[in-house]
Amino acid sequence: MNSMTSITPLRYSVLLLVASLTGCASITPRTAGIQPGKARETLQAGNERFLAGGMHAHSWHQERVIQTGAFGQSPSVGVLTCADSRTPPEIIFDEGIGDLFVVRTAGNHEDAGGTGTFEYGVAALGVHTILVLGHTKCGAVDATIEGNPLPGSMPTFTDAIRPALAGLASPIELTAASEANVRYQMKRLLEQSEILRTANRDGKLTMLGGMYDVSTGRVRFLD
Repeated sequence: MNSMTSITPLRYSVLLLVASLTGCASITPRTAGIQPGKARETLQAGNERFLAGGMHAHSWHQERVIQTGAFGQSPSVGVLTCADSRTPPEIIFDEGIGDLFVVRTAGNHEDAGGTGTFEYGVAALGVHTILVLGHTKCGAVDATIEGNPLPGSMPTFTDAIRPALAGLASPIELTAASEANVRYQMKRLLEQSEILRTANRDGKLTMLGGMYDVSTGRVRFLD
């Protein structure tokens, strides 16, 4: 991770040359691509492009590589999502290099490392929104519902998810449990971090929750 970095005139000239050779229009310090208050709208539009097969992020990846390599990153939105290979947020939302500050854990659960990562994003990089994104058919949530002993360090994620299921009617339905887990992990992020809590209280950080359907590719944002 790095913040904005300075470049020498010589290096800047080289970057301009590279840009011209690779077809990039311009090389300028990058501002946040997703504006405050527009995260849900922008991500929803990206998901619609993904669903329609009209994704365009690939068309400017090379330019973004050059920009972020020269000037540093300034991501707009943090995403806490599952490690499930079917849930890559940059693809789901048609976003590209430098846009999303992503933490992925089994069952999209809050932990100290992830929370610290988002604190850095908010305090140093310009992250103004955090989305907790769960998904259907989540194995981590299903394992928590089943309650069977797991080997190694895997109980770490079932222990983190279990409190989210308290109060759900039995038998617990998997999608409902995954949604409850999203809401719980949103709450946990604010509870565990004074930095995030203060930013949220002061209107500098928006918290969003969503569910991704692995069978359709559609994201449903939670109220």
